[in-house]
Amino acid sequence: MNDTTTLAQQMVAAAPAATRNVNLSTDPKRMAIIKVWDAMFRGARKYVESEGFVAIHNMPHIVGVTGACENTDTLFTIDWYDGRKMFLPQSNQLYIEMLTQAIEGGRVYGEIQSFRKEMKADGRRLAQFSLFEIEHIGDLDELLGHLSGIVASASRQVAQDCAKELELFGRNPADLTNVTFKRMTYEAAVELLKTEGFPELQFGDDLVAEHEGRLTELMGPMFVTHYPEEIKFFNMKNNDEDSRVVNSSDLLLPLAGESAGSAEREFDADKLREKLMKSSMLEGLLRQGMKLEDFNWYLDFHKEHEVKLHSGAGVGMARVAQFILGQKDIRDCVPFLINRDNVI
Repeated sequence: MNDTTTLAQQMVAAAPAATRNVNLSTDPKRMAIIKVWDAMFRGARKYVESEGFVAIHNMPHIVGVTGACENTDTLFTIDWYDGRKMFLPQSNQLYIEMLTQAIEGGRVYGEIQSFRKEMKADGRRLAQFSLFEIEHIGDLDELLGHLSGIVASASRQVAQDCAKELELFGRNPADLTNVTFKRMTYEAAVELLKTEGFPELQFGDDLVAEHEGRLTELMGPMFVTHYPEEIKFFNMKNNDEDSRVVNSSDLLLPLAGESAGSAEREFDADKLREKLMKSSMLEGLLRQGMKLEDFNWYLDFHKEHEVKLHSGAGVGMARVAQFILGQKDIRDCVPFLINRDNVI
């Protein structure tokens, strides 16, 4: 290669044939995405720092089963020492939850790479993406206020700093300076969707991309709250007035769909163990050779300490970027595309 060959060109040429469709070029849109992500994260951090959240650094990227989220079938497995099985994390939620009980102010946040063994490489799924996680002492309403603040601040920072970059994607910065969010319960959303082309939908069904897309077409950015217990993560707290549902919410953004999952956490030790025992998550882990005892450290903490009501969320920043950039395909919205078809 001659001296005029760019580093990006050299990297592409050196990559295995199966991965040469990875876009490492310095085209204007690629550079615009990098600047948008920089502004997006600065905006998100600006909000949480102004609200007294403490950043947790050096969080684990090699974890036990407690680093899983809802779908344990998408865990990436690592061969650990002595033949033990470990995983790449989907979430650090359970770890930072504990810190809310001890750190002054009870508010923490962290940024990790979340890994999902997604078998489809399409416009919605990534095998690796940035997850912005928060946990705090407080309830769901307060949590949704913080989530609104994070996404609105991230969008506003991009609008302020990246007008030229947004223009490349056909986005008007004015549309991002004052993002607001509506709310609707899951049950109300199901009833609405029945009248909007999904008559077969029933209470208890999970909302999929088509459902989320129609809701955001009608409502714009929104929170769907109080999902049925059976389709959510085991440690979400049941609602006091309707035990069928948990005090949870998904943030839905236009084009991107579900962009953040959030909930109050169950803090009663006995209820927490009971919820884990009957969860589909545990069934999946047992099929993979894991044990209930893998959660002992988490369950024991609740047994041995007076744990206060706390809530938390994980924000998929690639989906936020997709909303900000106004793109239908998430693959066009990330600085580096990592999915089943692409790895460097």
